[in-house]
Amino acid sequence: MLKDSFSVLPMRREMYQARLGFLLFIATLSIFFAASLVAYLLVRFSDTSQRAETYSNVPVGLWVSTLFMFGVGYSLHRAVAAIRFEKQVLFRRWLLSAGGLAIVFLVFQAIGLCRLLAEHQALGDNVQMYGLMFVLIFLHALHVIGGLATLAMITNRAWHGGYDHESYVGVAICADYWHFLDAVWVVMLITFAITG
Repeated sequence: MLKDSFSVLPMRREMYQARLGFLLFIATLSIFFAASLVAYLLVRFSDTSQRAETYSNVPVGLWVSTLFMFGVGYSLHRAVAAIRFEKQVLFRRWLLSAGGLAIVFLVFQAIGLCRLLAEHQALGDNVQMYGLMFVLIFLHALHVIGGLATLAMITNRAWHGGYDHESYVGVAICADYWHFLDAVWVVMLITFAITG
């Protein structure tokens, strides 16, 4: 009995280490995100020519994509709840739903990025804000692709019975990462809309 309790400690230690590593990763991304938005705001308000009426708001497709982003977060939240209660079939369905919604989000994001490029080219090179918005949205898309790759690995492992009610830390961390991406996306869009 005592020997069994000692064998549980390394598993908990690995779980805490994984959580700590994830929190450090999120802290690093948060600093990068905050610095990027500050740079965007500095450029936006430092040059009065950038405030011209020619600068329009965020493309509608990017706003629509937000619904799919929230859908990914919700699906992963439900997947974590399902695995905690050992509902394997439901767990896998929620993971597949999250993956599908993430792909649709990326499609809408690509359409929005194309629209930004078209508006930038129509207005000429003197409007830098489209370029800055494009870079920030593109960086977010790269993080979404990384999250999608992680989600694919988790889904593959789930189909092979790799998770249960005691061992699902990877799923919880993936869900938390997508919640972070949700928050970053909403803050970015609101910032673009307010300053547009």
